[in-house]
Amino acid sequence: MNTDIPLSISMALTDLSRQMLEQGQTQADTLVCAKGCLYRASMTLEPVTEENLQDVINEYLPEKSS
Repeated sequence: MNTDIPLSISMALTDLSRQMLEQGQTQADTLVCAKGCLYRASMTLEPVTEENLQDVINEYLPEKSS
């Protein structure tokens, strides 16, 4: 999983997620134009259970050096 994204992208995804959930949506597929090119864009929101929360958080933490 690529977790090395700028904070601005993370914040934009958080805002998009909030808007999707307010609309009752957990998946979005669309065509977007960026820098003069067309791209397919998809986003899927998957709930994280309490039991899996620590594992998911650990995936986002930088690896500890030995």
